[in-house]
Amino acid sequence: MRVLQQITFEAKDDAEAMRIAGERLGRDAVVLSTRPVKTGGVLGFFRKTVLLVSAGVLEEENKEGEDSKRERMMAFQKLLEARKALSESAGNPASAPAEAREPLPVLYSSGQEDSLRLSREGIALSGATAPLKAYEAASQNQTGSKLERDVLELSKRLSEVIQRIEGEIVVPSAQADPVQDSPLVSRLVNAEVSRQRAQTLVQRYTQENEGRAFPEWLATRVKTAGSTPAESLGGRMVMFVGPTGVGKTTTIAKLAAISALWERRKVLLLTADTYRIAAVEQLRTYAKILGVPMEVIFEPETISEAIGKHPEADLVLLDTAGRSQKDTKRIEELASLYRVFRPDAVHLLIAANMKYRDMLEVVRKIGVVPITNLLFTKIDETSTYGALLDVVEDFERPVSFLTTGQNVPNDIEVATGARLIDILLASGNGSDG
Repeated sequence: MRVLQQITFEAKDDAEAMRIAGERLGRDAVVLSTRPVKTGGVLGFFRKTVLLVSAGVLEEENKEGEDSKRERMMAFQKLLEARKALSESAGNPASAPAEAREPLPVLYSSGQEDSLRLSREGIALSGATAPLKAYEAASQNQTGSKLERDVLELSKRLSEVIQRIEGEIVVPSAQADPVQDSPLVSRLVNAEVSRQRAQTLVQRYTQENEGRAFPEWLATRVKTAGSTPAESLGGRMVMFVGPTGVGKTTTIAKLAAISALWERRKVLLLTADTYRIAAVEQLRTYAKILGVPMEVIFEPETISEAIGKHPEADLVLLDTAGRSQKDTKRIEELASLYRVFRPDAVHLLIAANMKYRDMLEVVRKIGVVPITNLLFTKIDETSTYGALLDVVEDFERPVSFLTTGQNVPNDIEVATGARLIDILLASGNGSDG
């Protein structure tokens, strides 16, 4: 992304840096970098440390207009008002306005019949930069931390995937030759599943199908996190990570709305995304509409204090900065957040319209923390889903949710293997075989 406008200034801390950047550049400002410097003093004495901040406004592709954001927020507000009217009139239906007595449309459902045309699959992420030798050494060292063991296990798996892609690991041709011209292989390849994987899957299907149709068999290979939102979230303390532009803040708002409104849970929102002023404001606005508390985390050490202010919360959702997977310094900060927050689940968000190799790069970089679940976003922004199946097959982490747009609390679904395979095969334009 190109920097349209940039300023440099001094601030005493991150909070002041955000405030100044917002005042000078507006809500679209982003903090590009901060570093401590010494300033002031006399003859080299009594100098104080401040932050030298670089902030700017970035040119973003397909940036959502302010009018669209406002309309979406107003629609969300109206939904809550309608639900409140229904709740207040529950004891006396006759007194409720006619429009309030009408049932609300189904906006979210964990069942396949009423849900959006989405799916959920199992994906196993790997991440980290440690080589295989480091993994082997850590495996023998039983005193290593769980964080290190989990991250290195993911690193090992990713290394194997990269080796296979680069031809260092070759699947014997005898496994693929008998089925390489199968219509099922063509259908998967048309959906942009790699040819080698398509051949291997069809070969296994011929050996294991036990009378099942191919879509049904393929769906059983997809791991899922649960059948309800609570199961798919994976616990009380939930952390969300992912690259920039993947839609973390909107996704968290959707899950907060579902948990607070439909499931009557006491939700606490935390955001460590102090990189973008607009992201903090956006989540704060959703929190106000929902009537749930929100805390901004400037340093990992303040997480415990923030949670301690809200002991009643039975669900804590942590938003993190959506930095580029190339921003190594900021990505490493995720490990610090993880150690302090100690989440029950970590959801890695990946946009479905990314190229497969880009997905692997995200896994490699952001896998500095143990990933428990994968959450696919932007299902509506691509017409082929082969990369999703490739990731499902390459790794062993379940997918929790999928999203198909920006509307809150719509456009999200508890994923199922059947739904994923349904949309994948539909994009292959073939028959079930």
